[in-house]
Amino acid sequence: MISIAADLGGTNIKIALLKDQHILSQMTLPAWSAHGLKARLPVIESAVNEMLNEHDLEPAQIKGMGIAFPGLVDVHTKKIISTNQKYDDARELDLSAWVQSSWQLSLQIDNDARMALRGEWQYGVGKGLDNLVMITLGTGVGGATLINGEILYGKHYQAGCLGGHFTIDYSGRKCTCGNIGCVEAEAAGWSLPEIIKKHPGYPESALRKETTPDFKLLFQQVQAGDKLAVEILDHCLQVWGAGVISMIHAYDPEMVIVSGGIMQSGDLIIPALQQKVDQMAWTPWGRVEVKQAHYVNEAALMGAHFMVQQLNE
Repeated sequence: MISIAADLGGTNIKIALLKDQHILSQMTLPAWSAHGLKARLPVIESAVNEMLNEHDLEPAQIKGMGIAFPGLVDVHTKKIISTNQKYDDARELDLSAWVQSSWQLSLQIDNDARMALRGEWQYGVGKGLDNLVMITLGTGVGGATLINGEILYGKHYQAGCLGGHFTIDYSGRKCTCGNIGCVEAEAAGWSLPEIIKKHPGYPESALRKETTPDFKLLFQQVQAGDKLAVEILDHCLQVWGAGVISMIHAYDPEMVIVSGGIMQSGDLIIPALQQKVDQMAWTPWGRVEVKQAHYVNEAALMGAHFMVQQLNE
């Protein structure tokens, strides 16, 4: 059957209709996540209804809705447990009631990186493997873990998904989570502008012309040979490599899958991470592969679809 899926990113909200493992229709909306989720629900509802009308579908033909959320989620009560400067009002919202009221459907919801891992495990590069780690690189740095075919949750639903908050520099930058030297604080979309501006080479770099430099601009300047951009990219690769190796040591995966908004430059990122893992990860049994996600931008939507399809099965 058909599923409605929504991936609530920090910058964009992606909404799709999916059947089997195919996306029938997809829309992207601005997230404005700092302003909360409640104000975006009518916009999401309107977009979903537009797609349903486009395909001449009634809610009775839909199995359910799956939501990928950038925070900690109780998958049993379907409540948001914790947020981190994205959709901070979501803890007060009853999203199950909203989905039921809007379309008379059931809701499945989970952390966005866990949803992305599900998508790659079932339909993507991780298909056929049952021990996987996912790291998502974008506005933040997400993580998720699959052990023996089971998504890892822990007692408080935070096990395996806080790879972006592993400490890789105990004297480093303050993170939004309150910790010091997190992977996110040292190399994520939200922290990148300050990292660039505080670098000694900033006044001589072409990046100084940008008010809020992002990874897209960084990679463009790397290709142009900008010295600061090259140094910042190397810094980010070192940080991401340290995070990946920590996840390998913690969770013992067969493969690390890398996804997220900056993977358009995966041809630079993946070989560098694989080299660091080969050199530094303690895996006496063999080599952990580092692979780019098959569904770089849609993995969470695919995972949400799979979760919905498991209802009553």
